[in-house]
Amino acid sequence: MGWYRAVRTVFRVALRTGQPGRPRLVLPDTVLLAQVIKSHQGRRLVDVTRRVVYGTAEAVADAIAATHGGTQINTSYIERLNATFRAALAPLTRRGRRLAHGAALLTSGMWLVGTTYNFCWPHASLRLPALGGRTWQERTPAMAAGLTDQVWTMDEMLRYRVLPVEGALPRQTDDTAQARTARRGRAKAPPTEVAA
Repeated sequence: MGWYRAVRTVFRVALRTGQPGRPRLVLPDTVLLAQVIKSHQGRRLVDVTRRVVYGTAEAVADAIAATHGGTQINTSYIERLNATFRAALAPLTRRGRRLAHGAALLTSGMWLVGTTYNFCWPHASLRLPALGGRTWQERTPAMAAGLTDQVWTMDEMLRYRVLPVEGALPRQTDDTAQARTARRGRAKAPPTEVAA
């Protein structure tokens, strides 16, 4: 299960115990993994097996109920999201000729597509009947989750200022700041004392 190993590597967090040394990396309790295994005979689907890979069956059932995404483990939503990402980002297309020039560019593109998907693009499956009953009230996933009350424009989204999270950026020590400044050539490294 290569995908499971990849998920464990990407989503793990440091478990700090106060002991010296490197903290152990574990998956947080909020991560739940479920799998749908489809068995085919020729082109015909003969069996569908659903299983919980990480977490408990009760926690997965609670998450499904909380998201109003159905009654059982289903992959259609993530498959739809993956198709959206592939359509919007050329490096993710299958057998595409455009390669990602670095992880930072691909990560930035994924954040942009993910944010517009949730805040700017209304989804037909989330719309509600309007007050008159003859039209529909368009909604985005962010509106359905209660994060906003309007469909955002791209301009609003790109101009929105996100406050930095406490502790998100690594602390700079004086040594690293001086070394970076010295490399840029803007300042000389501090003089070293010579023993007399």
